[in-house]
Amino acid sequence: MKAVRTTVDMIAVFRGGEVPEPIRFRYTLRDGKENVVNVGKVIDLKIKHVGQTKDITYTCTSLVGRRQLQYDLKYIGREIRWELYKVGEM
Repeated sequence: MKAVRTTVDMIAVFRGGEVPEPIRFRYTLRDGKENVVNVGKVIDLKIKHVGQTKDITYTCTSLVGRRQLQYDLKYIGREIRWELYKVGEM
């Protein structure tokens, strides 16, 4: 997978006592166009405790156009932001 490390706008579900569930995210391409991706399936989840906050890495898959993509999303708790971390085709 290719490292991207770009901040994204995320729609996520936060339930009391559970980790956030990513639903859909938007990011800006190099040419200025915005791309919206629906999170198809979360296939792995890793939680890293940093002080009193959590950083959560989600490995996900989605069908984008006709391509099946696998990518990593990170929720960075101490900064309260989401990041598209890595992207690759399956």
